[in-house]
Formats: sequence, structure tokens, C-alpha cells
Amino acid sequence: MSQRRLEVITEHLQCRQERKLNPNPISTHPTMSSYSPLTTHVLDTSKGEPARALKIELYKSTGESEWTSIANGETNNDGRLPGLLTQADFTRGIYKIKFDTGDYFRKNTVEGFYPYAEVVFEIQDPNQHYHVPLLLSPYSYSTYRGS
Repeated sequence: MSQRRLEVITEHLQCRQERKLNPNPISTHPTMSSYSPLTTHVLDTSKGEPARALKIELYKSTGESEWTSIANGETNNDGRLPGLLTQADFTRGIYKIKFDTGDYFRKNTVEGFYPYAEVVFEIQDPNQHYHVPLLLSPYSYSTYRGS
């Protein structure tokens, strides 16, 4: 295993431990620069590393087939987008995260099949933490509710 991969895993585990000790931190940790009740992490499984500089847009449903963009950004070197949403902006409802996979693969000179991936999910209890990771490769993706 490469030294960089070991560093990423160590950072991830330290970040997870910080969340257990203080579930609502405002931290200077590189992967937790500001607490968000909704987090995501994108891993490029074809390379076995985080998907860096992948554009993400977060939407909230405002009615049947109607969406309002409420946040956006790009993943960092660890494939995360810290500070995506504040607790005050996080309410019950249906949300959608749009991952711009087409742009990501073009920047990496890889031919991909999906121009974007959208993950739609429902928030019942905005006091909980929700983690929506994306496992990505040029011809597939999967997601789950993480911790």
C-alpha cells in the first residue's frame, strides 16, 4: 500500500474519532474544516483513490419534479466536500446530490459512460448526521447511506 494511501486512511480514521468525541465540531482538521450535517465522499474505484476536484451540486425538492439548488462545490484531495450545508439550512425533505462525473472523467482523460450521477434521498430527522458516499468508475457507480 502506498504511503499516501496510508496517510489518507489515517486522516479518515482520525476524523471519524473526532466525530465520536464531538459530534458537532467546528474543527481545523483538514477533512472536517467545518461541520456539515450532510457529507459526501467520492472514491474513484478504477484508480483506488479519492475522486479529486469532482463538481457537486446539492438540491432540495420544492415540489413534484421541481428542485432548488442550495449548495455546490468541488471535492478536495480526500474526495470530500466539507462544509456542504449548515445545520440551520438542513431541514426535513427530499434532497438530490448531482455528481458531475462527465467533467471529472474528461479532466482525467478517461472515457466515461455516465455524464452525471444523481442520488435522491429523504431526510426525516435533520438532527442526525447523513453521509452519502459515491463509489465511482467509468462504467458504474454505487451509493449507500454511510455513517
